[in-house]
Amino acid sequence: MKKIWLVLILVCVFVISSCGDDNKTPVIVDEPDNEPTETADADAEEPAEENETQEFDPENSGYTVEFNIIDIDMMGQGQSMAIGYFMKTAREDLEEGEVVDVTLDTCVMGESSPRVPSCTSKEDCAPEQECVPDYDNNSGQPIENSEHCETPNRASLDVGPVQIAGFNGGPYTFAYEPGDQVYKLNGTGDGSIDRSLIAYGVDYTILGENMLPDDLESLSATFRMPPMLQLIEPATTEGGTFGAAIAVDNTKPLTFKWEGNGGQGYIDITITAAQSLANTVSVTCKVIDDGEFTVPEEFASQLVFGGGGDGMMDQMLAMMNMIIFDRHTESPITGDGISVGRVSSEQLIMVNVLPTGSN
Repeated sequence: MKKIWLVLILVCVFVISSCGDDNKTPVIVDEPDNEPTETADADAEEPAEENETQEFDPENSGYTVEFNIIDIDMMGQGQSMAIGYFMKTAREDLEEGEVVDVTLDTCVMGESSPRVPSCTSKEDCAPEQECVPDYDNNSGQPIENSEHCETPNRASLDVGPVQIAGFNGGPYTFAYEPGDQVYKLNGTGDGSIDRSLIAYGVDYTILGENMLPDDLESLSATFRMPPMLQLIEPATTEGGTFGAAIAVDNTKPLTFKWEGNGGQGYIDITITAAQSLANTVSVTCKVIDDGEFTVPEEFASQLVFGGGGDGMMDQMLAMMNMIIFDRHTESPITGDGISVGRVSSEQLIMVNVLPTGSN
């Protein structure tokens, strides 16, 4: 389910800038009378414990719910969105709740570990599942060794309105929008929200009562929005392809400083260097969100940045030289009838690289 949801988010990110402003004005609702009954720490990186151990019952699977608040600063252009969905829980949703051993404050070359298929045919899956690959978003072709068991023909559901408090000027109503089949502000628009609505360093609450299905009665969550993600060091400088850029010397360790989240949650730092169109390398570091991390020289030295001239090829390479900071925090959503629930925030900063070291 996470793979489906990630694709949806990425599609929304790239269409926001071309969409109009219709239906983006929020409607303020009365403050809910009942407060959520359970509180979760902002650094929870997996769903509630019961999601990890419960057995899947196809006849009484419960519901999966997820809400995401996303704030993106892409080369100085800000975009924000808030989207959610409800589905009948599938077997793979429970498996996604399993703990993954990820060592923080480490770096790897490339953006992911080598893929290993988890199935080779339908016989490797549960009766209701199929063995399917992931697909490349650009080419539409299946990704090698990405086969996994997945329940087909799942549908997003309208279970009634949900109230979210914590946004500036809120709380606000989120409702099902039948076109994209996801929950959006006021149930309209493209999923984007005005950036001024996002409040940082405060608690958000999500509340749903008297939900439509008989076996889904309520939901609640308390979620701590981290501080605004802002890079302190190195300071941005002019001279990048899109204006402001970060100067990078690949002959030295690269130290980044930002306003941390007290060590709660994590940040992915991905540095991409394009020496040529056919020679692109990247370093990805998954780090504790405590405000500082140094990329070791052994990784920095492998970043060879092309471009720097006035030709079209140089400009294309300069566009590909990029640093992305991606802050992730997550808390569980609980309630009667919910088998898997999470609310998460993503704060992304995307900025060009201005090479200063010897390539």
